[in-house]
Amino acid sequence: MAEASTEHDDKNRLKSRRDFLSFIPLALLAGMAATIAAAAFRFLRPTQIFEEAKWTDIGPLSQFTGDKPIMRSVSTERAAGWASMVEEHFVFVLPDKNYQVLSAACPHEGCNVVWRDEDKNFFCPCHDSLFAADGSRVSGPSRRGLDPLPSEQENGVLKVKYQSYVNNTNERVVRG
Repeated sequence: MAEASTEHDDKNRLKSRRDFLSFIPLALLAGMAATIAAAAFRFLRPTQIFEEAKWTDIGPLSQFTGDKPIMRSVSTERAAGWASMVEEHFVFVLPDKNYQVLSAACPHEGCNVVWRDEDKNFFCPCHDSLFAADGSRVSGPSRRGLDPLPSEQENGVLKVKYQSYVNNTNERVVRG
């Protein structure tokens, strides 16, 4: 009788070991799935739906003199998932228009426009859009003029709030 009881205990131990060993792969798979799901959720979930543009110094007002546009670069930071990227954008300051700041991105497809001093206009080399000295549209496939950016003067320094706009539209829509 003792022999049957020992045999029964051995079978129970083997069964519990098998149950435990079959549980390990399931636990590993569940852990991996949870890790992937958490990473995907964090990556796909936007950190902020609309990130407020920040004021950036362009330079002292004394640098912006004359009657032709002056090009400057502006650095902005953009968060995308886990990554934070610094992007460089170009702007034109119009000293003779009360330091108005225009985006150098063509509103047609986003190429950078250039100032042509001999013709006194902005020109997009990608698709031949032409803009007047004040940024208004003259000709070409662009549907609107160059985009003016919010700017202010503080303590003798010109600041800009860089925003990018949706391309190829008649109206200015800030890109979210």
